[in-house]
Amino acid sequence: MTQTRKRRAALLLALAVVPLLALLTALLPAGADEEDGQGAPRTQEALSTGKETVPGAEVTVLDALVKVIGPARGSDDVERFLARAPVERKVAQLFAIGFSGQDRQAPILTNLRRRDWGGLVLQDVNYVSATQVKGLIAGLQANARIGRDVPPLIAAAQEGGDRSAFADLPPGSQGSVASNGGVAGVAREARAAGKALRALGVTMTLAPSADVAAEGGPFEKRAFGVDEEFVAKATRAAVQGYVKAKVIPAVGSFPGAGASSQDPDIGPGPVGLSLGELRERDIRPFRAVAGLAPVVRMSNAIYAAFDGVTPATVLPQAVRLLRSLGFRGVVMTANLVGTTGVTGGTVPQAALAALKAGVDLIYIPGSADDQEEAYQAVLSAVRTGRISPARLDGSLRRVLELKRSYGKLGS
Repeated sequence: MTQTRKRRAALLLALAVVPLLALLTALLPAGADEEDGQGAPRTQEALSTGKETVPGAEVTVLDALVKVIGPARGSDDVERFLARAPVERKVAQLFAIGFSGQDRQAPILTNLRRRDWGGLVLQDVNYVSATQVKGLIAGLQANARIGRDVPPLIAAAQEGGDRSAFADLPPGSQGSVASNGGVAGVAREARAAGKALRALGVTMTLAPSADVAAEGGPFEKRAFGVDEEFVAKATRAAVQGYVKAKVIPAVGSFPGAGASSQDPDIGPGPVGLSLGELRERDIRPFRAVAGLAPVVRMSNAIYAAFDGVTPATVLPQAVRLLRSLGFRGVVMTANLVGTTGVTGGTVPQAALAALKAGVDLIYIPGSADDQEEAYQAVLSAVRTGRISPARLDGSLRRVLELKRSYGKLGS
């Protein structure tokens, strides 16, 4: 195209955009309820934390633009899947599940021929040695590829130290790595861990933890430290290290559980900080990686800044707060088995609540029965309209784009 034609095209585009923006401005609603692709209403009441309104709650020109021209599209292969895939496959892609077994006789291999799960999460019960788990992963990948063009993410709960599925592989415990090597040491350890995981066939790690520890609290040794500024730098270095090693880091656990009284995955973990205190302290590391991290995991902690009883992983205000930081990646639940220990409900109920809150990827490490029941509950909700097709495709688009960006779509 000549320079004259380019200038002419730019002029025509500008002439088209100006009246369109005027139209969109006129269309902006004054507090009207709507869905924004996260599956929750955008009224100020819905966005309020009860003590302070989450920033970014205003309906903007871009929101109106989405209403006129439709939601953002993904790449062509993602859009083809969204257009052609049956709802059963779509729903299954929103689940990341744990499983039992250590070899090619594990029941999950048969299960994979029936369910097109979005991700498989390896835990310590699946591990004997690097050679053994590499063979297990090869079996998982082979079975998942049969008749499929969207293989599952192969993830590992490999945060470090006693929080790792593979105890004899890096990284070391985050507190130890940070205290001994500083930010540079964290970056080196993340790269080493990423390379070790990738050599096994692992494509995603449930790490790092971006929690800011409290002295004497349950995260004191598990976290990078007690200083939020240092934790922010260390978290960013770890994310960069994993990305360079071509392993997906899933950063946890938003909006920060370091000040909780106990590990929220094993029981109620209240965090007594105000929203302002969370912003100044616990959220700072997440802000540092909002434009870099491909996945962020939500927390099972309960927060005085919100309603004080609902785990963040099923709380719309918490997910909106994460998105307000500019995070556009995949939002993953906390361990939903742990969620039920706080809510007293069932895993299927937690899965539905998480999706309605705006989460994209549902993590259930528990029994196959829990996983199947949760899948059926979400499938039923989609079929009956309680979860809209737009809401389903919005989350699925983010999950599929994540896979595509790491070479896991159409392979």
